[in-house]
Amino acid sequence: MKRHLKTYPAPRFWPVMIKEHEFTIRPAPGPHAIFSSMPLGLILRDVLGYATTVSEAKKLLTEGKVLIDGVVRRDYKFPVGLMDVVFLKPAGTYYRVVPDPVNKLSLLEINSEEAAFKLVRIKGKRLLKDKTVQLSGHDGRTFAVKVDDPFKIQLDYRIFDTVKVSLPEGEILERIALEPEAYASIIGGVNIGRSGVVREVPKQKGPNRLAKVTIDDVESTVTLKYIFPVGKGSPIISLRGKVA
Repeated sequence: MKRHLKTYPAPRFWPVMIKEHEFTIRPAPGPHAIFSSMPLGLILRDVLGYATTVSEAKKLLTEGKVLIDGVVRRDYKFPVGLMDVVFLKPAGTYYRVVPDPVNKLSLLEINSEEAAFKLVRIKGKRLLKDKTVQLSGHDGRTFAVKVDDPFKIQLDYRIFDTVKVSLPEGEILERIALEPEAYASIIGGVNIGRSGVVREVPKQKGPNRLAKVTIDDVESTVTLKYIFPVGKGSPIISLRGKVA
């Protein structure tokens, strides 16, 4: 694996100037893939403007003044991705990474109450020993759920559903199913950054199957892998507001 990343092949939604810099920050291996995240140093310097150089960003991180999902992060290469919660101690401000129609990902300022949890989409599950089901989230998290009937939880927690998780404990508080009348944010495709109410979900939930979603009073068909449930009837997180 290469240790460096040139500016030209970097993701186009990153705020980097191709003609001014030959190299940019390469994200370290972590909870999000390189083309679906931004390195923490880039966020502090180019997105939020709390640092003018990478050295200043490193100093902030070394002092433990930046938290991701309630955990202090000191690596300027740490990948920050969808639905992550960023807390800056010096300013006392919280941000959530949300899908954006222009930049693919943007940081939306939120309040402290909303920063106490995050949403994690289930991308996999498997049955373990001792009647335990392991759920895998889109951000690399895993949840071990102990149940009396393992087959019941296979129905309760489905692929593409979302769970509300407490921060920083990481405990499941609530499940948001991908079903009719669920409110969803679109995280990819031509409708990225938009949101609406799910009207119809195919019975066979392959990642490329299409669901019907009402977006701005217009019914659209959206690929299942691009639908991220964020509430039951209405969103439980902010999707619009002050964007960094």
